[in-house]
Amino acid sequence: MTLVCPQCFHDPGLARRIKEIRSQFPNSKCTFHPRFKGVPIGEVAAIVDQVFRSNYRIGQHSPHLGDQEGDELAFAVEDLVRADKEEIRDALLKQLIEQDDYWPPDGGEAFYDETECYLRSELGNYHHSELWRSFCESILHRQRFFNSEAIELLSEIFREIHLQRDNASECPVYELVPRGPDSIFTRARIATSEQEALNIRRNPSRELSSPPARKRRPGRMNSAGIATFYAAFGADTCVAELRPAVGASVVTAEFELTRPIYVLDTTRFQRPIKTMSLFAKDYIRRVQQWLFMQNFMREISQPVSPADEYLDYIPTQAVAEYFRYHHEFKKGDGVARIEAIIYQSAQIDGGRNIVLLGDAAEVRPTNPSPERKSRHAGVDDLLPTSMANFLQDRWSAPNAGLQIIEDSLKAYSVGSARYAIIEQVDADSLDF
Repeated sequence: MTLVCPQCFHDPGLARRIKEIRSQFPNSKCTFHPRFKGVPIGEVAAIVDQVFRSNYRIGQHSPHLGDQEGDELAFAVEDLVRADKEEIRDALLKQLIEQDDYWPPDGGEAFYDETECYLRSELGNYHHSELWRSFCESILHRQRFFNSEAIELLSEIFREIHLQRDNASECPVYELVPRGPDSIFTRARIATSEQEALNIRRNPSRELSSPPARKRRPGRMNSAGIATFYAAFGADTCVAELRPAVGASVVTAEFELTRPIYVLDTTRFQRPIKTMSLFAKDYIRRVQQWLFMQNFMREISQPVSPADEYLDYIPTQAVAEYFRYHHEFKKGDGVARIEAIIYQSAQIDGGRNIVLLGDAAEVRPTNPSPERKSRHAGVDDLLPTSMANFLQDRWSAPNAGLQIIEDSLKAYSVGSARYAIIEQVDADSLDF
């Protein structure tokens, strides 16, 4: 019986898988590396078979050229396992052919055939897309609230997303800290009158924060009445996201973090996923999740349109609620939650937006400007000091994640708007 060991294969994932099962077998020497303990080659062939079938297919024959796309079976297997010696590859190939399970009387055909050529399959996001379709069907048309099925589906879709890495080894889930990179956000509001602009200048932390509960309109990542804080990285992107009319007055201010938060940065899914061994146990799921997140990134980046239906927002609103209340991941000795989502701007190339959720979306109150207070009395000015302080404390969340940066308030007048147009061709209307 032929025995092989981890040293027989240079693919690190396959070598790791052999090490994991080696303790199950008696102490017998590897046929090709006698210094090391080996395992039956049939056991390794079973591991290779599962991975090969999931990632390779038989190439198509070209009737005109008389050839077939792909590589010979021996070369395809070698490309996958990176055998230390040609004899090892040949022994593995022989075992794969012997263990090929098919039944000719029932029309079965051999998958491993040395007369055929093989090539890598394109992995799609079919599994995660089906999970998302099931989730949308459940939340839209069966049960809107207290939906345990929807939570389970989202848990599978986003499972271990904090372990993903792009080709620069950067993780899409990371921590933002006060005074650190990307810890300052710009918030903007169109001032429809001079009085409204003055109100914003008098108390920008309140006027530019999330609206009062009863005035919170539904958005792509929040239901009506739910506190969220939509902002951008930079004034240009922030103003562009409002899509103001030419001549409109826009007031902006910068806000900074008051405490660390974890974010899901969907813009990092624009890059390729980090290269990993096909023998990694989670390889297919992680690649499919990455492909799904590329589509999800584009979905949440779409601008809100007046023509959008209420139902269009429900799935992404539910995702925000899921991250806020249900999604947890291990960090050090404890667990952490995602409190914000970063996504690309639909208005500015390279621009990025952020939506903060829950307490992270709350802004610490500041005292109104004395100058404005004397000229434009508000409700607080008519109340006793103790009552005004009480209402301010009630308005402030105890774990607020944001505070306004003093002297960051700016006013702009929109001079022009730029639009990128892309020609769309209807192939059916073309006359060839």
